[in-house]
Amino acid sequence: MKLSAVIVGSLPLALVAISGCGGSDEISVEDAWARVSPAGVTTGAAYFKITATNDDALIAVTVPQDIADRAEIHEVVQAMDMSDDSSDMDHDTMHDGEMHDGAMSMQEIGRLPLPAGSPVRLAPGGYHIMLIDLVEPLAVGNTFDLTLDFENADDLTVTVEVDEG
Repeated sequence: MKLSAVIVGSLPLALVAISGCGGSDEISVEDAWARVSPAGVTTGAAYFKITATNDDALIAVTVPQDIADRAEIHEVVQAMDMSDDSSDMDHDTMHDGEMHDGAMSMQEIGRLPLPAGSPVRLAPGGYHIMLIDLVEPLAVGNTFDLTLDFENADDLTVTVEVDEG
């Protein structure tokens, strides 16, 4: 009798523990927004703060076809200065990947690491979701969904609001 009371009494705790495992609850997204895009511009960018309760990585993003052709995970990096004549370089002091002149460029990344419990902010001048081949310009007040795909957690769909930023 006492054993069954212990088992029955422990059941609610076990259910709470199980309900916290797996699924999209492992990932939270806040402040999802996209910058207005001027007429004639065919790309846009979306930003948000994302936190994972366990180590994970954002590996892909999809956008509805009525918004854009595709979405990619990008980062802004300092651009390489390739304008110098290589014959003038001092090879003893040159390092692979050395950057010059402060010029910035964007590049697609295959995965965005999400360390457990550490928020990662996608923001202008850093990581962002690049919207490629917009169907029409992004206008203030419009909303659209992005579906985020992770290495470990379930996919998560977030609603993005267009703002002037």
